[in-house]
Amino acid sequence: MNTAHLRLREATGAAHARVDALFGRFDLSRRDDYAGLLAAHAEALIPVEALLDRDGAQAITEDWPQRRRAGVIQVDLDALGIDMPESGSEEDVASTAAMAGMLYVLEGSRLGGRFLARSIPETWPRAYLGSQQPPHMWRELLVKLDALLYEPDTLETAVTAANQTFGRFEAAGAKWLAKVV
Repeated sequence: MNTAHLRLREATGAAHARVDALFGRFDLSRRDDYAGLLAAHAEALIPVEALLDRDGAQAITEDWPQRRRAGVIQVDLDALGIDMPESGSEEDVASTAAMAGMLYVLEGSRLGGRFLARSIPETWPRAYLGSQQPPHMWRELLVKLDALLYEPDTLETAVTAANQTFGRFEAAGAKWLAKVV
């Protein structure tokens, strides 16, 4: 049995912990902090989703369009009056394995969003953090990653891309946290 997703979890654990600790510093009972958290997520998420769209994430998981969250985060940002600059990215995803690593991070962040949503006042927009998917979708993605990342080189490519994706969230979070503190 291939356990690529276990390797991804282990190899990205430190980056994941840093991102969790950083975003845990946003006080979600304060509107400015909540808006900053959403803006930071958007700054990281939207360009990654655009790369995945352009380079064929649907080949990895045919339900990719249902997994996208750029639209729902934009709904929340609009409701809070937050304008985000256009995020044009000219970079390319090097491989299917890199896309797999990126998907792992994006889909995992959806799970964490459910916990953050509990801290938000009921009257605030919550399309992004409240965007849930059927539980089987996470499990199905892990099965697909295990099937795709069976060679050591492809798995390490996915690990690198996953850590880089966590790095995007970390950089954006630090930038926006400095604005709200």
